[in-house]
Amino acid sequence: MVASIRLNSREFLLTHDVALALHESKHLPDMLSQAQAPLARLIPADYWAMCIVTPGRPVEYQWIEEAGAPNELLAQYESLKANDFVLQSVVRQPDTVLRDEEMLSRRALEHSLLYQQSREIGVNLEQVMAVLLNIDAGVFCGITAYRDKCRPFSRKEQGAMQLLSRHFKAAIRNSRILDSALTGYRLLEALGQRQGFEFIILNAAASEVHRSRRASEILDAWFAHAPRTRAGLPRSFVDRLKALVRMDLLERDGSDTVEFHQNDQSLHVTFIELPPHEGPRQWGLFLNEFPKSISLPIQLARQLTERQAAVAEAMANNMNTDQIAEALRMKPNTAKVHVRDIYGRLRCDSRADFMHQIAQLLKPV
Repeated sequence: MVASIRLNSREFLLTHDVALALHESKHLPDMLSQAQAPLARLIPADYWAMCIVTPGRPVEYQWIEEAGAPNELLAQYESLKANDFVLQSVVRQPDTVLRDEEMLSRRALEHSLLYQQSREIGVNLEQVMAVLLNIDAGVFCGITAYRDKCRPFSRKEQGAMQLLSRHFKAAIRNSRILDSALTGYRLLEALGQRQGFEFIILNAAASEVHRSRRASEILDAWFAHAPRTRAGLPRSFVDRLKALVRMDLLERDGSDTVEFHQNDQSLHVTFIELPPHEGPRQWGLFLNEFPKSISLPIQLARQLTERQAAVAEAMANNMNTDQIAEALRMKPNTAKVHVRDIYGRLRCDSRADFMHQIAQLLKPV
């Protein structure tokens, strides 16, 4: 676990600049290009490597060239990945920033094939710091910083990267959600149909710009008796958006998704600030409906113990910990421990993240 850190005013401003750059664009290469300068001042490194990893047969590695990667070495990665001590380390502790001294001894590092190959081609990887982010169901992002001289990454730099990792995670997630759909609402409609969401576009003053075809049906079904604006928007949506607009970027983590429950369904609403174009800044509200009574996908169940799988299925059916404890005849604290362990095994940040993984796996191919 990375210890908490105290940032001085310069470091805090740089952290803020990196987070701002990551949220300025939803096009992955652009956001990395904009974040590169403040990140280099906050955490100096000779090389940065970023890779989108999609498990499968074979595992897919999509290297992002805009991250300032050591391309000569990455060109040979296919032959080196079996001996990549960085990947082997971060896979065991996803979402946790690790320095090389926490991965293996200095002696083992210098004897590793990755290190020796780097020296042969003139890209000396003397120090490493890395994290593997769980972006989506079955999708990860590896971020690695390298130094070509023996100058270890500090605990403070490690803590700063840990602080920023959630912003990298949110930015990459949002980029994947929007993908090329930001070129127009028709593409966003098509993406919504493929991924099973409806959406509403608002400006920062909560005035509606556009909505998808079924968004009105969802609002009428879920908020018929709730306070609504003249335009028919739930007042809770407007209040949440105004709160997010007032928040600093560093404060928004965990506040951009809200859940509603009724009868046999739940509704997840995710607020995403869209990249600036002409005119006022806009926000996308993405609406995902989930049935209350669903089975736990086998891909997730295989990663859990039998008892954890039972708890996870109850979670998938929108039971809270007290209801899970009663249904499965266990103490509420035991249910809470199971929920915590399930999040750890499935690399979830929240109930919304857990439900999103299920939704992705239950989508028709």
